[in-house]
Amino acid sequence: MRKLNSFNYKLLTRLMFLAMLLFVAAPGFAQSDASSVDDALAKLPGIKIIHKKVTESPFKAEYQLAIKQPVDHNDTTKGFFYQQLRLIHRDFSKPMVMETEGYSGRPGGNELEKILHCNDIDVEFRYFNKSKPEPLDWQYATFEQATADLHHINQLFRTLYQSKWISTGISRGGETALTYRYFYPDDVDATVPYVAPMPNDIEDKRIYNFLDTAGGAEVAAKIKKAQIFMLQHEKELLDKQSAYAQKQKYNTLGGIGAAFEYEIMEYPFSFWQISNIDPKDIPTGDNVEDYYKHLMKVFGEDVSGFSDEKSVNPYLPHSYMTFQTGYYKYNLKPFKAYLHYLKGPNPSAAFLPASLPRRPYDPEFEKKINAWLYKSGNKILYIYGGRDTWTACKAEYGPSVDAKTFIVPGANHYVARIKSMSPAMQQEFAAALEQMTGLKADMGVLK
Repeated sequence: MRKLNSFNYKLLTRLMFLAMLLFVAAPGFAQSDASSVDDALAKLPGIKIIHKKVTESPFKAEYQLAIKQPVDHNDTTKGFFYQQLRLIHRDFSKPMVMETEGYSGRPGGNELEKILHCNDIDVEFRYFNKSKPEPLDWQYATFEQATADLHHINQLFRTLYQSKWISTGISRGGETALTYRYFYPDDVDATVPYVAPMPNDIEDKRIYNFLDTAGGAEVAAKIKKAQIFMLQHEKELLDKQSAYAQKQKYNTLGGIGAAFEYEIMEYPFSFWQISNIDPKDIPTGDNVEDYYKHLMKVFGEDVSGFSDEKSVNPYLPHSYMTFQTGYYKYNLKPFKAYLHYLKGPNPSAAFLPASLPRRPYDPEFEKKINAWLYKSGNKILYIYGGRDTWTACKAEYGPSVDAKTFIVPGANHYVARIKSMSPAMQQEFAAALEQMTGLKADMGVLK
């Protein structure tokens, strides 16, 4: 065995000392207990730990956090608020998945965090749930401000998590992830949006085309016939509403009768978007009870789902912000003879009370996002459902863009997930993810 001379020994000693310093100083090299995570989070400015849960084998720490955000990122004199985050920590050296919500935050992690065995941050959208400034100044409920929230979180947590970052989101959360990429294209290494609608108008006509053709002409006619029957038997169906539904407030939509008509207008959209009902099971007879049970299966509840408490107030920021994103409306023309409450031009499916006026639609906002995705939206893996109405408004990209779309056959808005893909599609997805990020996915955890 060769002996070390004095110079080599000193050099080796110094290298070992430097390695020890790096081991202690850099969070990416030593992560086996929650106290080290607590210490690291405590050093981040503007972060509060609300509560945490720790499991030891394998190590995982889940934190509910709040981060101080400017109400206006362009002018901090307008004040601050605390935005809610949920952090799942495994190791500082592992990748980070950033869930960009469109509504309130969610517990429990996501598929990407599981298949990559990595860290995860879930970000509640500003103005939702507990992430509200006081007073609630609606002029700052914009995607420019919301994506600036995400950028601040990314830059702050990147000081701790320096590996790959992947953004993801579901539905409006997926739309948020794509809009975030437009404003801050270098914040993440790849994006995986689920069932993300990217409307091209405040009344996206692609929805009407989908509803007129989904399942074929015979099914579309069957659905329309069912709508007409239910409108013709409005009183009988309203009489069947639960006591709970009867007690709800429907001021925004104009009363329970108007809420019922909105439900019938929404029915074909939701039939394809959120139900798994076979078209052959749509009622065709004249038994009102059959139609009531059918509506309950589609919506999971009766007309109470269109009340102020359930359909309006919890989603005010979303409905307000459709002036930027576009949305869909209800085509009243085929049903005018049967409607008692819905009159005039086609009403929006995004409900706003009179106290919060709808802002004029800005077509340029979503146009520039969609144009960027088409020309420059690289390293994006889109997931859509073959049955989901919102797939009619899926994002598009050009032939030279490094992106890929996975449409899960027969899957609705809630089922279009990696775990619902066929084994072959899962492997194709995993290969595309690895090509974009260099990260290998463990699909076995989804079984």
